[in-house]
Amino acid sequence: MNFGEKAYDIFTSFAVQAQKGDLYAGIIPSLLVTVPASGFYYGARDVTKRMLQSTATTSTPLDDVAIALGAAFVADVVSLAIRTPVDVLATRLQVQGSESNVGNWFKESLERLPALILTDLPFLFTKIALNKAITYSGEDLGRYEIQTILIACFCAFLTTPFDVARTRIVMEIEASNNPFANITELAPVEGVLTTMKRVTKEGNGGVPNLFAGWVQRTLYLGIGRAWFDPIRVIGYLGIRDAVLLEWFK
Repeated sequence: MNFGEKAYDIFTSFAVQAQKGDLYAGIIPSLLVTVPASGFYYGARDVTKRMLQSTATTSTPLDDVAIALGAAFVADVVSLAIRTPVDVLATRLQVQGSESNVGNWFKESLERLPALILTDLPFLFTKIALNKAITYSGEDLGRYEIQTILIACFCAFLTTPFDVARTRIVMEIEASNNPFANITELAPVEGVLTTMKRVTKEGNGGVPNLFAGWVQRTLYLGIGRAWFDPIRVIGYLGIRDAVLLEWFK
């Protein structure tokens, strides 16, 4: 299927969902969790960073990177713990189109969470480490924006295997929670590394199987999202300095 055929299928799917009235199914829980999850991420990151800095005995560049990674780990776990249940609920509403058919979405979200954390951290850690190594405080916003996008593109490509494994694991968990699925035909839910190994053995693809969809992932995380990161950070810092720090002095 070429690009034109894929684009046609996407637009056709949009039209069908619009006719059914399900185009914005699940939008309310998605909107209600997006901003709080981002707020909790940055809040947890800053609190953890302060705690780690207060206990650090030295202050070297490597110490700063270690503190940043530790704070990001805690913040990512907190953010995913908030987002995952709502993402599962929103997905089921979009697929089922009715609140009465969503099933045990919370159970599925708990099953997904460990794999989501393990596969999200490589991209987050590599992006933070490279940002610490390449960017510096005081540079103009335009240069910082370009560097952020290039770093995100590189990290997105590099960590595509983890995204492939996550997609497989999520699909298998989703299928195992489907009451209409044939249990004998379900693939067992395995760990991240085991899933990667299994993917490389499919067909004659080998390791390139782990980089399926790298173009779409790189475009989305590198260009679709990364350009907004500096603006989002500046906005958060402004709100934090103006409000939160005044409350929690």
